[in-house]
Amino acid sequence: MRNFLIILFLLSSYFLFKKLPEGSDVGSLSTLLVGILLLSSYLCAVIVKKIHLPGLTGYMLLGILIGPIGLNYLSDGIMLHMDFLEKLALAFIAITAGGEFDFQRYKIYKKSMMFILLSQIAAVFIGTVLILMLTAGFIPLLSDFNYNIIFGLALLFAGTAVSMSPATTIGIITETDAKGKNTDIILAVIILNSILLVLFFPVLLAWAKFYLIESEYNPLILIKEVVIQILGSISIGIIMGILIIWYIKKVKIEISIFLFCVAITISELTQVFGIEILLTSIISGIVVRNFSMQGKRLISEIETFSLPLYIIFFCLAGASLHLDVLTTSIVLTSILFLSRTFMIYSGTYAGAVFAKEDKLVRNSSWMGYIGQAGIALGLGIIIEKNIPGQIGQIFHTILIATIVINEMIGPILLKYFLVKTKEVKTD
Repeated sequence: MRNFLIILFLLSSYFLFKKLPEGSDVGSLSTLLVGILLLSSYLCAVIVKKIHLPGLTGYMLLGILIGPIGLNYLSDGIMLHMDFLEKLALAFIAITAGGEFDFQRYKIYKKSMMFILLSQIAAVFIGTVLILMLTAGFIPLLSDFNYNIIFGLALLFAGTAVSMSPATTIGIITETDAKGKNTDIILAVIILNSILLVLFFPVLLAWAKFYLIESEYNPLILIKEVVIQILGSISIGIIMGILIIWYIKKVKIEISIFLFCVAITISELTQVFGIEILLTSIISGIVVRNFSMQGKRLISEIETFSLPLYIIFFCLAGASLHLDVLTTSIVLTSILFLSRTFMIYSGTYAGAVFAKEDKLVRNSSWMGYIGQAGIALGLGIIIEKNIPGQIGQIFHTILIATIVINEMIGPILLKYFLVKTKEVKTD
């Protein structure tokens, strides 16, 4: 109750400040709102954790409350003013995902890991495309679009449906102190899933663009752009990874500040050269983790200062929900959530059978793969910026709605599975 009253006081204070003449400037409003947003989101996360939901869900719920469909504190103008912080958060989320993937650690589980991973990707991607193509005529939001638009949207929905949440998974494993074979396989599959998705996403986006805005794009030009984008992202990612290794080994002071500068540099380079921020960042993390002894130091240093950026990122994601689109997309959101869950179950079961895993893994390990968060939201932001107008807005709103559902249910299922496998030390 105390936390709720503090949140109410903070939000009321901002409302009063907005009414003052000197409080009308967007810059001053954004600065004040960042402080209030950080405090309120943290307290909201504390509240939702008491009902066994992850803190990320609390951040997103507060974003919905103060966004355009709620109190409208986070208006479109103010969110645009915070775009820089959003990009920094994306960079850190991807660096962390790459930094958690250790080739040597997961080599022992490579058979199970690869069968489950590939079966999941095939089932979720192909299944989502087929379901949307078959049901589009009966869904109010899609029935007015032509075949090309529907297929382009189906590709993007399928691509983001494949994504999972390394941040949430790591959080639950750390919180429960889980250790064991099943824990390692789930984490390895989710991180490798994120790496492959980010690597091939430029190809998927270009493919979808050809159908969504075909009049403006030539296939050969698209292929050239994608190749340059992927090679450029990998090259800069490797360079930044080597630079991080050198700094941690040789300079050793104020590493957190240096990593903050690295994220800013990556963010700016992606703007200048048109490369992918997620791919560049995730490659940097992989390089540090697997080609030096500094992987754990990298993650620990990021954790010391990244929380405020993550809070802002997930709040902005919640605030991006558009009520007008959301009210007409309940059917589509439900179809996407249910079909994704079923396809993850089917893919995981098939992969576990091929890998000759035991009955518990075949029937229950799908619970560890439902959560979605930072990577999916990052892909949604990229899609919205590359597919402007109504189609991009529709996609982003529906994506956020499905992520909120998956992020509420996924961590609970993961924790239940880890307890069931007896790999959790503390209940």
